[in-house]
Amino acid sequence: MNENIEKSNDGYTIFKPTGVRHEYPHVDLVKQQVTCIVLYREETYMTVIVDLKHDKIQVQGDVDELGDLSMDREALIDMFKQQACFFIDNNISNPQKYYKELINNESY
Repeated sequence: MNENIEKSNDGYTIFKPTGVRHEYPHVDLVKQQVTCIVLYREETYMTVIVDLKHDKIQVQGDVDELGDLSMDREALIDMFKQQACFFIDNNISNPQKYYKELINNESY
């Protein structure tokens, strides 16, 4: 037998939804404020208000109880800040409508 056979690095990953959702129920383009929420089984675990105009973040609740189902608090806040900048910079006042249109207009 040949012991110099290289092992393959090929593989695959299965992405399985955890049920944790991130929503953006309110975007105020004038005040440059975005409200972000973390939900699991229809219960709100954390609400984050990103105020870009005043460079402030307001956080209510936490995601510790969700354990490995969710990103940690700091990662979520960072993601919400990035999303808020994207919405404000691109004049997106209704993120849900924006993403729905983006998916519907995808061409293959």
